Amino acid sequence: MTAANQAIPLADALPGMVLSDVLRDAKGNVLLAEGVVLTDTMLASLARHGIADLPIVQAGAALAPVDPAAVQARLDRLFRKQDAGDDSDWASAALRRYIEDYRLRRGAGAAA
Repeated sequence: MTAANQAIPLADALPGMVLSDVLRDAKGNVLLAEGVVLTDTMLASLARHGIADLPIVQAGAALAPVDPAAVQARLDRLFRKQDAGDDSDWASAALRRYIEDYRLRRGAGAAA
């Protein structure tokens, strides 16, 4: 965690705060990705998962830059069985587009 970010107790977290790092449970499972904007529902769920502290981006601080080539390489791997030219597989194409937008922090739900 960098100096521009801080760990705060879950009890002090508010909806609208942004995670500065990936949030994992005690077993190492990813609960929330870096850059996620917290909601009331997420905060309640994190309490049920036994999360005590959250890595939060301080106001005015920027998230680490995204490597578009790495994002595309990962998506190519995840969607390796999808034929990009297959118009009948619209659901996979839409899912890939949503994931790409999320990971590249584009669109309405993206944290800048």
